[in-house]
Amino acid sequence: MGFISNIAGTISDSINSEINDQYLESFRTDSLGQNILVKRAYKQNSRGFNQGSNDVITAGSKVLVPEGTYALMIDDGKIVDSVTTPGLYTWENSSSASVLSGGMKSVMGDVFDRFRFAGEITKTQRIYYVNGLEIMNQTCDEPLHLPYPDPVYGNLYFTFRITFSFRIVDPEKFFKKTGKDTTVYDYMGSSTRPKMPVLEVQDHMEEALNLCAVHKKVPFPQLISNKSIVKDSVNEVLSKLWREQRGMVIESIALTGLTLDEASRARVEQFDSAKIFADDPGALNALVALGLTEAMNSAASNPAGAATGFAGLGMAGSMANEAVLSGNIPTFHGPDTCPFCGTPLHSGVIYEYCPACNADIRSYYQN
Repeated sequence: MGFISNIAGTISDSINSEINDQYLESFRTDSLGQNILVKRAYKQNSRGFNQGSNDVITAGSKVLVPEGTYALMIDDGKIVDSVTTPGLYTWENSSSASVLSGGMKSVMGDVFDRFRFAGEITKTQRIYYVNGLEIMNQTCDEPLHLPYPDPVYGNLYFTFRITFSFRIVDPEKFFKKTGKDTTVYDYMGSSTRPKMPVLEVQDHMEEALNLCAVHKKVPFPQLISNKSIVKDSVNEVLSKLWREQRGMVIESIALTGLTLDEASRARVEQFDSAKIFADDPGALNALVALGLTEAMNSAASNPAGAATGFAGLGMAGSMANEAVLSGNIPTFHGPDTCPFCGTPLHSGVIYEYCPACNADIRSYYQN
């Protein structure tokens, strides 16, 4: 008799649990904001009629998808549908039918399945919301020190930090990598303890900067103002890791606290000064006048006597005046092309290094 009683109880549990799951559900969520990436949806039923399992979603149930949010329908562990456009949707193809939506035959089959498994549910159905907003202010406290092969100045070295935002563009790919409720902190870490995605951005920055300089010809002074080019370059080098595998992209990026090292700063200043004098003879005249003034001050304090100093200064001054009066302003004479790679060079500029191949061409001026 005990065996019969157990069967009767199992049948009763199976029927009762199936009946409890017959009411249609509704699922909704507020915006996931800046802190949540993936969140499982739970039933919303203000009257409390449906006391069934959270792992059963009956056909005909409603799913509300707000702006900036995706929804994934999971049936028996498999993504059966995804929604990327906001609106109100109906779960139509659920493997759990409802007598309220005309699925009586399927319902009786579910009752029998539950009976065979001692009243336990044999299906798992869930809805997950995935954040589609731009997630801001991802950064790392550790600064980077990287070279920049500038198309004009040659190799420059500078220190900076990265601040970027990202966005999930393929919720199915992203969910397959997480598979559960996930916060931004869970996935990206913090500025003091960054996790793998942030470290990947840092590791690929040198490659991205090479793209900007070599292929897209962005001079260093324009690097900070061309954020879209930097962003595109980072996405290009990260595409296999981020977009193809995880469904993510960099939405924007900023190089903050950027400073050149001392040698790079001196090279930039020297090149800019030489270019100014090459392009503007008036600026070169001013430089000559400034040099004469400094020379006069030095001559006056000459240890060999002011007369000796001024004698030498007079000879140099007469030569400079003759050049200015005749219009033959001194100009720099250098090679027309780089002797190593053949890159055209400005004839009025003395180059230390080739701006294209970075070869040392100072020896040319010493010959």
